[in-house]
Amino acid sequence: MRKLLLAVPLVLLAAACGGGTGATTAQEQVVVRIADPGNSGFLAVAKKDGSLDAALAKVNAKVKWAGDFSVFAPAAQAINAGSLDIATGSITSGVTALAVKPSFKIFATVPPDLAGEGIVVKNGSPIKSVADLAGRTVAVGHGGTSEYLLLKALQTFNVPVDKVKRVYLLPPQTAPVFGSGKVDAWATFSTFLIPAVTDLDARILADGEAIKSDNYVIYVAANKLLDEHPEVVKALFEFLKEGSAKEIADPAAYLNVFTQAGPQAVQGKQKDLVVDIQKKGKPAQAVTTPEIAKYQEVAKFFLDQKVLTAPLDVSQHVVDVTTLGNAKQ
Repeated sequence: MRKLLLAVPLVLLAAACGGGTGATTAQEQVVVRIADPGNSGFLAVAKKDGSLDAALAKVNAKVKWAGDFSVFAPAAQAINAGSLDIATGSITSGVTALAVKPSFKIFATVPPDLAGEGIVVKNGSPIKSVADLAGRTVAVGHGGTSEYLLLKALQTFNVPVDKVKRVYLLPPQTAPVFGSGKVDAWATFSTFLIPAVTDLDARILADGEAIKSDNYVIYVAANKLLDEHPEVVKALFEFLKEGSAKEIADPAAYLNVFTQAGPQAVQGKQKDLVVDIQKKGKPAQAVTTPEIAKYQEVAKFFLDQKVLTAPLDVSQHVVDVTTLGNAKQ
């Protein structure tokens, strides 16, 4: 399946930090390991032109491109294990990770991708509304964005949860299952929703806006990095904010950065759909009180739906990036 990086791509960053606290010195350099961004997105451009390296050089840090994480759960596990420092995902996958004593905090966010997430069905399906999902099977991932989208849709359209059978699959496994008709619908997000629509003869039954999704994108930083090198996190935030805004303004310029052909390239109808969705996106921003309130609503929703087993105070896992140490000039 093609890898799509949208306005707020599912990329992973990690920093290997030197000892000591406070600002970096001439004797140490923070090596920021970033998951390979693939062929599209502002981080792919940054890899090609070295612009992120230039931004991080101001705080005596540099990039090391390595690895790939398409979903948040393994990234969160890696941070907790001490092998990664910065990652991105969604708040719906984030709250389940935050419920297990995480070693990271949220430092940046992006409003929900209302056009690029939702529930898809085959074009020939008799399912015409969310209400028609009653008695049907829907593919979801366990305890993350996919399951949230389905449960939120059922709540919004007053469909009893026990009337819809959830089929738990990992996102990369779901395309062939959905494509072969073994499930009636698929609750998913842009990385998988777009190729489902363009390559698997699917249509969007209900998008994030119809579902009333509060599925914010989140960027998280390891507590160790925040404590020892806050200026690096702040520099990364400024780059994310500026880069995501530029990509939204001209999405086509950030597609097919390294190659115009092959499985990594976005072409034809898929390219048109990616550009259309990206134009509706929002840039990365600092986390403020309204966003924390929305995060808390997601946590309560998952608790009510028995996805979480205990209450979660998300505010304890958020940092105000604007107050972090000043980046060196």
